[in-house]
Amino acid sequence: MSKPTRSQLKLQCLEKRIKNAGVRLGYERMQFAGLRLRSGLCWFKGQYYLFVDRRKSVPERIELLHSALEDLAGQTQTGPGGENEHGGMAEETPEQPR
Repeated sequence: MSKPTRSQLKLQCLEKRIKNAGVRLGYERMQFAGLRLRSGLCWFKGQYYLFVDRRKSVPERIELLHSALEDLAGQTQTGPGGENEHGGMAEETPEQPR
């Protein structure tokens, strides 16, 4: 058996962090009834899920998991779906015209 590469070790570390954050992680073939579905983080029935297309390369998986961790860090202030701690929607700052 070959030694894991740095990328594979980084992916394993990110997978562990995702799971420790309470996210259910699944590698699936993201195709159903002729439709190609997108990988990503979702909130369903009180639980976060991260679905990753198993055909993605290791660097693509690393980027997706890293992005999901950033999204989760942002949710600590607003809650799932953009709700704040009081159940209302988080306010977005309008973009300034250039």
